[in-house]
Amino acid sequence: MMAELLHISVRVVRRWQQLGLLHPVKEVLRLPYFDYLGVANAKQLLAWMRNGITAQSIFKQLCAHQLLNPKASCEVLLSSLPLLVDGKKLVLRTGEQLLEANGQLRFGFDEPEHEPGLDEPYTLLLSPAIEQHAPSLTASSAHLSLEQIIDCAIEAEDCDNLPVAIEYYRTALAAYGPRADICFQLAEILYRQGELTAARERYFMALELDPGMIEARANLGCVLAECGDPELAIAAFEGTLQQLPDYADVHFHLARVLDDFGQSARANEHWQQFLELAPESPWAEEAADRLSASAPTLDY
Repeated sequence: MMAELLHISVRVVRRWQQLGLLHPVKEVLRLPYFDYLGVANAKQLLAWMRNGITAQSIFKQLCAHQLLNPKASCEVLLSSLPLLVDGKKLVLRTGEQLLEANGQLRFGFDEPEHEPGLDEPYTLLLSPAIEQHAPSLTASSAHLSLEQIIDCAIEAEDCDNLPVAIEYYRTALAAYGPRADICFQLAEILYRQGELTAARERYFMALELDPGMIEARANLGCVLAECGDPELAIAAFEGTLQQLPDYADVHFHLARVLDDFGQSARANEHWQQFLELAPESPWAEEAADRLSASAPTLDY
């Protein structure tokens, strides 16, 4: 839902969380929940990145500013410090002065004349350093630890070099054995590549390794629906709701599949539950429209 609100992909939100730029207020079955502070911080991150600063650079610069206040987390700094963008650097306003992360004062600062709106299309801008690994991926991976391989995969994914990211994740599984989180991430990239059948199998594998990975079960339902298997998709969504009855997104997706499958009465139950759980969701209008179309005498 945060991704929908900001008009960005879910992977961008996940990347911010991986870097420690965003922290969920809680996790239920590995599913992160963010509060309004998290949304505000995400908007700030997005505005900075649209000015050309990469996620890694933001993280490093916040860590450097953290030296001024060692007890503060990056997320606290993000929300509490008067940080401004100067070129591709974050500077701290202290009265009339501007301080760089290294403690150096900066002069002649002009604030940006225009800040892009949040409704503009967004593409993640990150370092293309992964390209140096791509030509010798197979040979170089033999000398990398699991953590290093995953870092290379994430960096390739950030650069939208999905084939290289896929190969790194597959290399990690081959070298170090199956892991649910890696299978899940591989499934996500395969889905983005349009390889629905391969993504479906990786989601299944992630669930075999960790039945409690609820987001994998929910995403599996979405992939099964796209593959033209509504009965299996419904089963996956219903299984997800057995684990987490208040999973709003799943009520939405299940209602849509049921509606499209001609089971409008069952669909209406989940449209209604979705609206009760997430009345401010970007998807709420569609849910209300579907309910109104099915039951025009009711007001949603």
